[in-house]
Amino acid sequence: MARVSKLMALLLGAVLAWGCGSAGGRAARVSAGGATFVDPIMQKWSGEYKRTQNVEVDYVAKGSGYGITNVTSRNIDFGCSDAPMTARELEAAKAAGGEVVHVPVTIGAVAIIYNLPGVAELRLSGELLADVYLRKITRWNDPAIGQLNPGVALPDLPITPTARAEGSGTSNIFTEYLSKRSAEFREKVGVGKSPKFPPGVEGKNGSDGLADFVRATNGSLGYVEIAYARRGNLAYASLVNRAGKVVRPEATAVTAAVGEAMKQPQDTEPYSLHPLTFSFTDAGGETSYPIVGASYAILFKKLPADRGRVVVDFLKWAVSDGQKYATELDYAPLPTELTQKAWELLDTVTFE
Repeated sequence: MARVSKLMALLLGAVLAWGCGSAGGRAARVSAGGATFVDPIMQKWSGEYKRTQNVEVDYVAKGSGYGITNVTSRNIDFGCSDAPMTARELEAAKAAGGEVVHVPVTIGAVAIIYNLPGVAELRLSGELLADVYLRKITRWNDPAIGQLNPGVALPDLPITPTARAEGSGTSNIFTEYLSKRSAEFREKVGVGKSPKFPPGVEGKNGSDGLADFVRATNGSLGYVEIAYARRGNLAYASLVNRAGKVVRPEATAVTAAVGEAMKQPQDTEPYSLHPLTFSFTDAGGETSYPIVGASYAILFKKLPADRGRVVVDFLKWAVSDGQKYATELDYAPLPTELTQKAWELLDTVTFE
């Protein structure tokens, strides 16, 4: 696991010694919300931070759109989104309270979950998934699926593709990947937190709601952060990556994708609008998993002194010591370089 330098560790200890908790033994409280992608590790962080620092982090997982909207309106102290804010969203935030910063807090894989009786192993590709969500491929025994799965007895069942109904950063990651693999998908659906899929694609609220639907519906498939798939004992597919290799959504494959993507200039919006946001989808390299994304904590660059210091201290802990919980919860730890840059970005936040 990537680890921060000894100097950073000492600084972190100093920060936590004075910055967290509250007088009189009462727990300080931070309000946050947004992406479901980060929720499993955020809940772990919240429990550990309350236990060690007497600070409660109340996180409401309602989708990236919720995180962006509510941090902009100052209903929460920080929001989380898997999709960086667009130029329009940045302008709205600036009008409401000034500049915002995006701090990467965790990285993980989006798994393609499915319910197909008798099929324990399944291979899919970005091009094939695009055609499924465009409703061009509608049955599991389609020859295109069979070609990727020789020797697998694919049933003659209709495919029920499922998507998130609310504004979702996971949808943004998924549609970004499909748009890179299919020009037709890019033209007809495109990239977004609230994509307009063709009729026949079921919409379900939240990652848990989508996972529950797939679990209960024969022939269905959908996309969730890998922790939801494993927690629910759902089958998930292997994917053919850009190098033509078949890979699983394992932590090592996520790390490989991150390493490859960070070598590339982030010169397209919205990634070019923020110093520490990256497109990790469809990364090069033989071992890279192709649907990888990050969750970003979004906060105003100028915060009230009383609550702002607590928020910044918590986020510094999350991107450093908090990363030790990543692997056990099916995320990949932030690279050391990214942790250091996240600290530097958090140090630009001022208090009033």
